Amino acid sequence: MSHRELARNTIFMSIAVFLSRILGLVRDLIFAGFFGTSYVADAFNLAFILPNLLRRLFGEGALSAAFVPLYNEIGIERGKESQIRYGIQVVSVLSIFLVLLSLLGTLLAPLIVRVFAPGFDEQTAELTVKLARIMFPYLFLVGVSSTLISILNSHGHFFIPGLSSAFFNLGMIAVLGIYALLKPSDMNVYAIVLSYGVLLGGVLQTVVNFPQLRRHGYRLRLYIKGNREAMGQLWNRFLPGVVGIAILQINLVIDRMLASYLPEGSISSLTYAYRLMQLPLGMFGVAAGTAAIPEFSRLIVKKDWHELSDKIRFALLSMVFLMIPVTAFIAASAQDLIRVIFMRGAFDIRALDMTTPALVMYSAGLVFFSVNRILVPVFHAHGNTRTPVIVSAIATASNIVLNLILMQFLAHVGLALATSISALLQMIVLMAVIGRMYPHIHCRPIVKETLNILVLGVLVYAAKIPVALIISGNDWLHGAIRLALHIALTILIILPGLRLMGLRFDLKRRKLTWKRSS
Repeated sequence: MSHRELARNTIFMSIAVFLSRILGLVRDLIFAGFFGTSYVADAFNLAFILPNLLRRLFGEGALSAAFVPLYNEIGIERGKESQIRYGIQVVSVLSIFLVLLSLLGTLLAPLIVRVFAPGFDEQTAELTVKLARIMFPYLFLVGVSSTLISILNSHGHFFIPGLSSAFFNLGMIAVLGIYALLKPSDMNVYAIVLSYGVLLGGVLQTVVNFPQLRRHGYRLRLYIKGNREAMGQLWNRFLPGVVGIAILQINLVIDRMLASYLPEGSISSLTYAYRLMQLPLGMFGVAAGTAAIPEFSRLIVKKDWHELSDKIRFALLSMVFLMIPVTAFIAASAQDLIRVIFMRGAFDIRALDMTTPALVMYSAGLVFFSVNRILVPVFHAHGNTRTPVIVSAIATASNIVLNLILMQFLAHVGLALATSISALLQMIVLMAVIGRMYPHIHCRPIVKETLNILVLGVLVYAAKIPVALIISGNDWLHGAIRLALHIALTILIILPGLRLMGLRFDLKRRKLTWKRSS
């Protein structure tokens, strides 16, 4: 795969993920209008976190990281037929495991809710248990879907698999919207209906991948026996990865556990803020990481260290180039962003005031989250899932300590800030370890380019000051006008700013070039 193809795949994946995130934003907008930061919103968000944790394990995490390099190796060394048999074997074993896990989660839902949300009152806890039992089968659907996506990514398909989440969001939106139009009811009933929408969305995001899989020779069948050696290698790589991703998810779980002791709406405000932060992260960070893993693994098999180093630096520069201006924009316009997107129905001024600072603190870590999405696959592509586990444990330990300290002064906002600081620590440690463990990777420093882009970030942030002075109203319309003006000013700053500073993002040459004016 050439660098142009890597960039093309990243772009296709970014477009698909962007469309999915936009639909996810529409879903969140509808959710905010129905539930705001009520106890029902807290209950649903907590219940949905329980099955959704598996998405991190089987989607963007351990299984994909362990499976993709092995899948590519088998395809290169033994041919496509053996590769397909191995893919079907993995999906079959995974399906059986996830069905059993879904049944276990449904039965133990009361105990799980008590563990994950010890601060909930009886009313909120009972509703959370009811919703969790409905949504637990989503474990099976999202686990299988994510593995099918990994298979298609390995065959160079990124757009349709990237749209899978869009179909999931469509399922949720359709179920709630149709029910609300036909039979208006109260919040509790709507939450139950939306839980069934999660299941429909899970079905849709799975079956949308079937046509492309059939073109590559995949058929719906159960196949457990097969390549035992490869399955053993998968397990050996997968287990440390599961521990590593589980450690990362402890951050999210502990945030919600601690937030359950804080005032009503804390979990929901953190969820809204996290979802908004995930829009640019999902569009660029996750997409780049997903497109990079197959390419990194192929280059490592070929031992093409120069090309690997070049592509890693290109990916890192891409993230810095994109995320610093985005971070500055969100930090400056967080309140107007939330006001325009969410403020309607049950989402009131209290919800706005709770969500805004949480979004600012989450956005402070955007660059670090994105860079980590590039650094971790470097280890996975080398077949090393153990080292990221250790680094994740260090970051998680720091997050727990910071949570306990900062929540005393900043309540739920402190939890968001702790998450960003721990991401910074993880990035620093990952960079240091890569330099020591893989001396064949020689990435030239990107400090100079980063400092220049930081200047643009400061200008983007400062552009909001005159806008806020001129347009001072606090209603939806004034917020929308301020937001539109800030977007326009951001574009006017970035485009000529890049030219004046000599910065140019060159896809063909895979680098940011910088020249001083004479």
